[in-house]
Amino acid sequence: MAAAGLSEEERSGCTKLLSYMAESDLRLLFDTVTNKELAYQAPLPERAIQSPGVIVETSVEALGQHFCQWFFELLNSQNPSAGKMPQDWGPQHFWIDAKLNIVSSTTERHTEEYQGAGLVSQRLLGLARQERLLFSPNLGSHGLRVESSPHGLVLVAVAGTVHQDAMCLGIFEQAFGLIRSPVDSTWKIKFTSLQVRGPGFCDEAEVMSPTVTCDFNKLQALATL
Repeated sequence: MAAAGLSEEERSGCTKLLSYMAESDLRLLFDTVTNKELAYQAPLPERAIQSPGVIVETSVEALGQHFCQWFFELLNSQNPSAGKMPQDWGPQHFWIDAKLNIVSSTTERHTEEYQGAGLVSQRLLGLARQERLLFSPNLGSHGLRVESSPHGLVLVAVAGTVHQDAMCLGIFEQAFGLIRSPVDSTWKIKFTSLQVRGPGFCDEAEVMSPTVTCDFNKLQALATL
């Protein structure tokens, strides 16, 4: 009776087929077959990074996309009009000296600045809980940009539309500086800059396809201030 398993020819064919699949598809396939979380057995490449929470990715682009999905789902859940159970928002997601800059252009231009994990966390929470804003990020090619520095800073910039109840108020662009914690290997927010533009400060084309326009050189400088 032949031994159970694949022949060498079958193994070779499967290996070739799997090599054409993206890592995300392989992870889904692994989870489906084994019903277990995929874990890396070999040492991770230098660019491999752990995004907020638990997921390990192998590129800064994947980190940026996962971070934005995580962050805005977390923030939006604090909005009573979202009809969702509020998730675990708090200063634990920020470095103790985190900075926040908000520039809102609606009827006029208004600027706010905050420093410290507690103050930054509370002000962002207020946008969702008190002002009832909902953020819808554009995670397409023009709406998301991610870069990393050799010193460990990862810059994530995302554009999207901002809403209040059932009304679209305009567009937003938010940039984040992320640094990995040496304690638990999670990524925390070192600084974030939020720009909101309402009618009169943006046109219909921008609302239909929000695009990242921020200067990454200036963002790099924010990490050293």
